[in-house]
Amino acid sequence: MKWLLLILFFPLQLCADSIYRWQDSRGQINYGDQVPDKQHALRLKIKTDKGFYVVKKVIDGDTVILSDGRHVRLIGINTPEVANRNRPGQVGEEAKAYLKQLVEGKKVSLRFGKERKDKYKRILAHLIDETGDNINQLMLAEGHAHAVIKRPNILKINGYFAAERMARINRKGIWQQAQFKVADISQAFESRNLFRRLQGVVKRVEEKRTAWLLHFDNGIKALIRKEHQQSFDSAGRSPRSLT
Repeated sequence: MKWLLLILFFPLQLCADSIYRWQDSRGQINYGDQVPDKQHALRLKIKTDKGFYVVKKVIDGDTVILSDGRHVRLIGINTPEVANRNRPGQVGEEAKAYLKQLVEGKKVSLRFGKERKDKYKRILAHLIDETGDNINQLMLAEGHAHAVIKRPNILKINGYFAAERMARINRKGIWQQAQFKVADISQAFESRNLFRRLQGVVKRVEEKRTAWLLHFDNGIKALIRKEHQQSFDSAGRSPRSLT
């Protein structure tokens, strides 16, 4: 039996800078800007580095090096890969060129996520230029990136999804490329380790202890972890209702 892990995103209605963490009745850890009734929640602090730093070099469409040597990975977005000796490019040169135009040799400030570093020890941040423009969001608005949510770094994600949506509607940048168009779910296994938008009819929904399984044709299954269920419920798309 084939199965597939799909990460399905629905916009989160986030207020300015308040993010909360709580444990629900199933023992799952949840994050959000609104706390369900009768739940005790911890308010998380979101910090801003108010200093400005010069961007020394742009590595690719979502990674830069500052003049002090720190590598910064832009939160909330992902861009196609650029070519290197081990892999061909994935229309990533355009994203890299646009980010260079925006920030290379210029000053930016950093808005941190709740998690300050990734597994590669890169700083995780939203880049803000001297005029107050959010560079991450500009990359999305011009179609050079797609939005990514990785809890607990969910600050600003609502605006990021809106920017991506307009770029898709207007077919900007990557949204003109065949690989970013919606494909049939049957093509899932041709898309391993790649970002793809897939569409299919959910034949059956099965509840497991820690996840929901969406059964499609051809034996393909999609997984929704219960730690993410609140996002679906708040969007009116409870996993139970997806058949």
